[in-house]
Formats: sequence, C-alpha cells, structure tokens
Amino acid sequence: MTDTEDTSPDGFPLWSLREDVHVESDPAAGVVILHSRWGDEVVRRPGHGVVEALRRMSLGPVSLENAVSDTAERAALDRLLARLRHLVIRSLGLDQERPLISVVPLTPQAAFRPVAPVPSRPIRLSRFAVLRAEDGAYHLESPLSLHRVVLHRAEAVWLLGTLNRAVTPASAVAAMPCRAGPALSVLAYLMGAGMVVQARPGGPTRPVFDEDADPALATWPAQDLMFHTRSTLGRHDHDFGATYPMGERWTVEPVTKPATEAESVPLYRPRWEQVMAADPPLTAAVEGRRPTRRFGGGPVTAEEIGEVLYRAARVRSLLASPGDPGEVTSDRPYPSFAAAYELELYLAVGECLGLRSGVYHYDPLGHRLDRVPAGHAEVQELLERGRMSADLTTPPPVLVFVTARFRRMTWKYSGPGYALILKNTGALLQTLYLVGATLGLATCPMGTADIETTARVLGTDWRTESCVGGLALGRRSGSASGPPGRRRRPVNDPGWPDLAMDVLRRHHAG
Repeated sequence: MTDTEDTSPDGFPLWSLREDVHVESDPAAGVVILHSRWGDEVVRRPGHGVVEALRRMSLGPVSLENAVSDTAERAALDRLLARLRHLVIRSLGLDQERPLISVVPLTPQAAFRPVAPVPSRPIRLSRFAVLRAEDGAYHLESPLSLHRVVLHRAEAVWLLGTLNRAVTPASAVAAMPCRAGPALSVLAYLMGAGMVVQARPGGPTRPVFDEDADPALATWPAQDLMFHTRSTLGRHDHDFGATYPMGERWTVEPVTKPATEAESVPLYRPRWEQVMAADPPLTAAVEGRRPTRRFGGGPVTAEEIGEVLYRAARVRSLLASPGDPGEVTSDRPYPSFAAAYELELYLAVGECLGLRSGVYHYDPLGHRLDRVPAGHAEVQELLERGRMSADLTTPPPVLVFVTARFRRMTWKYSGPGYALILKNTGALLQTLYLVGATLGLATCPMGTADIETTARVLGTDWRTESCVGGLALGRRSGSASGPPGRRRRPVNDPGWPDLAMDVLRRHHAG
C-alpha cells in the first residue's frame, strides 16, 4: 500500500496543498517550485500530469484519480507527495466535492498516515485535544500532534460527541449519521493525526491508554502543555513574534496607566549617595533572602515603601520609537522584553507607619500612590487571600499585587505574548526581593492570584488587566528559614546565608 492510498473501503480521499503554498512553474527550466513558509521545494522535470495535479491541488481538494490518469505519472506523483507530505493537506469526503475532514501539517516534520482502529480495542478522544470554532469550521489541535484537524461538516463533529469516553469503534461509527465506511475512515484520519487514541491490547477490564500511562505526560494538564507548545516554536504553524496582530484596529496602550483623580500620596525618593553609602553587597542581598512565613518586628514605613518602589519600578525615562513616534516605551530598573513594561503595581496596606490602611495603585512616572476606592472589608479580604496564597501564618503588613495590561504586549506579539508577560513578572518580583533585602525587609511570594477578587477590588477588567503575581512585604519574625520538620543536608557553602544575614544586620544597625 502506498502512502497515497486510503485505509478505508469507503469515502473519498482528497488532496490539496496548504493555503500558504504557491506553485510556480518554469517550463523553460523544466522545473516546478513550491514556495512555502518553510522554504522552497524544487520539482525537476515533472510530467505534464504532475504539473497539472499540483496546480489543481493549489486551488483546493481534488481526487488524484481524476487529476492524473497515466499510470507512470500517477506513480511519480505518489513519490512526490510522499516527499512533500509536510505541504499536503489530506481530506476525506462523502463525495468528491464535500470534504468531511481535513488533516493539515503544521511543521516540516509532519508525516500523516491514516490508522485504522482495531475493532476489539476501545477508543476515545485524546485528553490533550482542544476543539475551537474558526473560519466556519471546527479546528481540532493537540500539543502532542504535528497536525491540525479541520471538521467541515456536522457528521464529523457528531462523531466527536461519542468519543468523550472509551467506546468501541463500532459504537462510535453506529452513532454517526452517515454510512459506516466514511465513518470508519474519519476515525482512521483522527487516529492518524493523534486526536483519537486507542487502548492498549489486552490488560485489565478498564482500558489503559498510552497517554495516561506515560510518565512524561502524567503530570501535564492539557491546557498547560498546549500553552507551552503554542508560546514556543517548533510544534505549530501559528503566527509568531512581532506580527502586530491587531493591525490598525487598536492602538497600543499608553506607556503608563493614565492618572486618576483619586487621592494621591507622594512617596519618598532616596538619594544616590545615601543608597551607595548604605547598601550591602549584592551577594549579601541574594544569599540573605530566606523564606518567610511569619512577619513581626513592627510595621514597615512609608519611607521604606517609597524606596523599594523607587529603586525597583520607577520610570527613569520615556523613549519614543524612531520608526513610530507614537509608540512610546520606557526605561525602568527591572528588565522587560522589548521594553513593553506592561506591568502595574498595586498595594494592599494593612499596617504601615505613615500610610493609611487601604488599596493603592503605584504611579511609576509620578512616583506616588493613588488611592483605590476600597472599604475596610475589601482591604482585609485582599490581605487574607494574600496570606493564604503565600502560606503565611500571620497577615502580611503589605501585599504587592502585580497586574498586566495585556494589550501593551499582545498588540504587537503573537504567540509568546503571555509567556513574555510571566517572564517579565518574574524579573520584577526578583528586583523587588533584592531591594527589599537591602533594606532589611522580608518578602514572601504569592503562589496564586484570585483574578476575580483582585479585579473587583482594584477596579480593573480582568480581560484587559489582571493579576499575574505578587508578594507579601514586612519584617522578619524569628529566624525560620524554611517549613518546619525538614532536615537539611548541607551542600555548596550552606553557611553563606548566615554570613549574609550578619552583613545585612550590620548594615541595617549602622
């Protein structure tokens, strides 16, 4: 059986080229060139039937039996399509004009072959398969597959409805409102594309599927693995990078969040000479940061809050793009991919000398706190949720929430936008950690964020600006360096943290 033959006795196999493939014929040179996103493929001395088949395939799905009648040219076409399978869309139709299902290659490594299900073994939809509506059809993708499946007709979608649990192939086919032959062929296409999986042979009464037993996949939630593959390169054909996906429909958000008419609190601005005279060495700040689960030793001060924010997150300068003066970026102490600086800081203050309890937004351009309308109950709600998220035994004096204005990044970037936001969040949090340590403050990261509660209290729309991280800020209570009950096995200079703490104590005492 050749790769161009179908595994089912019924249904019509149809062939086409990816929509982004352009066929260029040069009769004088005796070549046909297929231009694609992955480079050019040169076909030398093709027969007339092969050239005509490629031309027709560039226009849409065709039956090869109708495209090429000469036996020798059909054999040549079969060999060529096996070589070009990463550019070829395989479709199956109820007839030669109505595709039911199409399998689209996503990478140069994609190699598709229909796989007929074994009648005696249960099948089901892969737990990693994701279905979405797009361009008048249903698109089925999986991070484990190098293909996209397009479901053109209701009959194919109907079949998916039977595969939410393990069933026999015969049971799935019986539920599909079309002949058994095409239904079996659809299953073969879905299995060949990796969207439908079949249970292992034999074994216990309960069917076992490879994707459930594979230790490399066992701990991956489907949405996380999809996010990983779609925010990186190599396993998809989506637009990626600085593509400006919104075109001119939406402009970029302003470089800083517009100021409000809310009550504002000017913050302390440290002087360079004072910082240089008082700061401990960087290594002391890095090594001296230890996990904190309990705050004590008195409240933080408004001056310390001002210094942390000034040194970690202020706007140092505004930068206009040479190519587009309307695209303004900024320069700040922490790194941000492409200088997007899409992150905002909000503070929930429980106890702070010189600063009223409440919720505040940090204005990095004016270096001030703008008060957010929030009652006492809402402040306590944020502090309690932060305590739980950071696994603290005491309420934090101050919580710092990091939100992202998503369009600041996604108006320009396709694919890695949200992943870049998370990386920028890590860079900002690390900078806050280090500056806090130099001032003798203790920090503890928030493990999760309640985006519904924070959006409600902060007054944001979670779809356009949402919490992506945060930390608790206060003073250390005691000398606990980790969760109780854990035994330490010293490796690689375990005494450095103690030496660093001595250095920090001496600096702060001075």
